[in-house]
Amino acid sequence: MSTAAKKRRKKKGLAVGVICGAIAASLVVITLVAYLIGRSYYSDKFLSNTFINGKDVSGKTLEQAYDILGANDIPYKMTVTTVSGKQFDIEMSDIDYTLSSKKTIKGYFDQRKVGSWFLSLSGKKNYEYIDTISYNKTKLDNIIKSTDWGDTETTNAVLVLNDDSTGYSITPESQGDKIADMNRLIALVNTAVANGDTAVVLDKDSGCYAEPDIKTADLQEKCDGLNNIFNMSITYDFDYTTETLTGDKLMEMLTINEDLTYDVDEDMAMKYVEYLAEKYDTFNKHRKFHSTKQGDIIVPPSTDAKYGWWIDQQRTCDELVQMIYDGRSIENVDPIYYEDGYYVYTGVEEARTAEDDIGDTYIEVDLTAQHLWYYVKGKLEYDCGIVSGQTTSRARTTFPGVYKLWSKEADHRMKDRNADGEEWDVKCNFWNNVSLCGIGLHDSTWRGNNVGGEIYKWNGSHGCINMTYDSAKYIFDNVEIGTPVVMFYKSDNSDDWMTIY
Repeated sequence: MSTAAKKRRKKKGLAVGVICGAIAASLVVITLVAYLIGRSYYSDKFLSNTFINGKDVSGKTLEQAYDILGANDIPYKMTVTTVSGKQFDIEMSDIDYTLSSKKTIKGYFDQRKVGSWFLSLSGKKNYEYIDTISYNKTKLDNIIKSTDWGDTETTNAVLVLNDDSTGYSITPESQGDKIADMNRLIALVNTAVANGDTAVVLDKDSGCYAEPDIKTADLQEKCDGLNNIFNMSITYDFDYTTETLTGDKLMEMLTINEDLTYDVDEDMAMKYVEYLAEKYDTFNKHRKFHSTKQGDIIVPPSTDAKYGWWIDQQRTCDELVQMIYDGRSIENVDPIYYEDGYYVYTGVEEARTAEDDIGDTYIEVDLTAQHLWYYVKGKLEYDCGIVSGQTTSRARTTFPGVYKLWSKEADHRMKDRNADGEEWDVKCNFWNNVSLCGIGLHDSTWRGNNVGGEIYKWNGSHGCINMTYDSAKYIFDNVEIGTPVVMFYKSDNSDDWMTIY
């Protein structure tokens, strides 16, 4: 090879070396620039392929990462809604509410190695965290305690009498908004705050409120039962009129127990029966009577005269109590009247009025005139003389009053002894019994036709009404059982008869 060729070859080698050196230098420069650019770019950003909780934050600033991961989503307030619908707001700033996510994310951000940013291009970096909430519990509890949540008390359902007094209805229970369990409310709100909730709804089942002890459903059956009684009626029949016990009067006889069952107050029931007896009893009372000879008189009662209506108050009360418990409306109820054996203390139903219970069919015996009259529907059908009890002794005197013909017997034996020690044992053909003590209208054949006048004052009977055979037979054959027998003495004062002997 010539020297010239060698020179040319040497020059060429030098040129290649220069070029290679230049290229290498350029690559170094480019790499350095790229590195510096990358370092500058990632100086305030997350490196490439960085994921937090599965979200890509590559190339994101810290604030951008906060937004992506919700670290800035701190609630402004919590709203608590009460059972009555009122809403109360709790400012989160007032309880120092914070999230741990910002601190955690910043920690990840500070861990990145910006100087080796290029290494992140070849591998994925994934971080995982659980966000936690922090707040000042003392501040929150004080806010809850100082808030006026409501002052309406819870009320129970109650039974009330309607304004128009036509029955009972139920005033429904009312759920109040006054907090009954503050500790329960504090616990609920704290739990909500700790869980990140922004709303709490306090319903009646939240445990914060007093619930009604008695609800509408608890009273419905009792209300129906009371209305059944309120709407029932018990009608007593007094022949010429009726007395109906209804609604409010019936309810006055009930005692409502604490468990809303009811009992019939027997004292109140008895008061009603006593009212009936006072109004409708005629037994043992003075009576107005229009006599044949004396005109208008007052017939006094006596121990022997057993005529009129006399309510057996205890038995009638017992029956009334049972009818109320049965809860059924009943019409035409007869009061229970006293009984003495087969004798019932009543009168003639057809004759019964508000003013009278003798009527216009009766036997009249004027003990002063010693005469008997028998009227049928106001018309005189029969009259005769009589001999009554001897008035020299109270034991023999025929007492005045209204009697009743309540039994008859033919060939009756009269055997007895009175308070004076007198005894008798005789028979009569026609016995018309008018009392429970052995007083009757009967024939006295031993007298013949010697009746009337003043015989009774010195030769009277032992209390019976002595009659002739024909007169006693007439009564026996024609006068119906149950006919009133009115006996009286002439006197300006109806009670002066006791001074006649």
